[in-house]
Amino acid sequence: MQKSWKRMLRVGMSGVLAIAMLAGSTGLAAAQAVQTIHFTGYFDKQLRAQMAVTADSFPVVNVRLVKQDEPDMVYYDVGTSILISKDEVLTNYHVVQSFAELSDGDEGTLTVASPGSLGKPVKAKIIKTDPVTDMALLKLDKEIDAQPVTFANARDNQVVYTIGFPKNPAGDLVILDEDFPSTFNTIAKSRVFSSKALDVPGKKGIGSIVKSMAQGNSGGPVLDQNNRVIGMMTFVYGGRTYYITSKTLQTFIKESTTPAKKQVAVAGKVSN
Repeated sequence: MQKSWKRMLRVGMSGVLAIAMLAGSTGLAAAQAVQTIHFTGYFDKQLRAQMAVTADSFPVVNVRLVKQDEPDMVYYDVGTSILISKDEVLTNYHVVQSFAELSDGDEGTLTVASPGSLGKPVKAKIIKTDPVTDMALLKLDKEIDAQPVTFANARDNQVVYTIGFPKNPAGDLVILDEDFPSTFNTIAKSRVFSSKALDVPGKKGIGSIVKSMAQGNSGGPVLDQNNRVIGMMTFVYGGRTYYITSKTLQTFIKESTTPAKKQVAVAGKVSN
């Protein structure tokens, strides 16, 4: 969640050291096998199959960074995203922060991969960020074959689902890179504690769910029982997971697509 979950891996090591995030669903043919998903909470057979399909709409985001002064080390940040169009995803700013703030001389890559096609990552670029609310909008080089999400508002105490990649079956944190193209999907059942949380100082436009989610779920969705996005997970505080509300997410998306007003010169002055 919103802490520094960056890990470093010496080149050539095979250990898994970084964290991966939420993956989502498509509504198309299920790309993931149900047996590759760890379900926490009660999920009957039909719901398991449904959620396996749903997960492809929440691609995995992977940042790979090599610093000029540490050429033998590789730094990773891994998270989940929300597919809002065939070639655009939303994620947390802290997931892509190291790439967005790349220092001169350092090298980095930013890729996004569908949970069902982790071996075929797509390059991405950052087109808008909001560090205060912890949001980033990414544009993909290619379209992802999954169903873009729809949004809905949360209600207190409603049942919700989260999807992510915090750990593999052995309990190790997972890295997504060319040498590590596989991971383990976790889908959890919870409920909304507060659809309009006011208990975190300095934070607005957030809600909370009752469970404290494992690290690696940053940028992933909170889904209602119709698989609509009611929020995007961002941090853990006081034993609960907090999410950015769908209203805040949609405002961010809308503002990113609204053309900036052209400046007009009037009587020697510039007016918007």
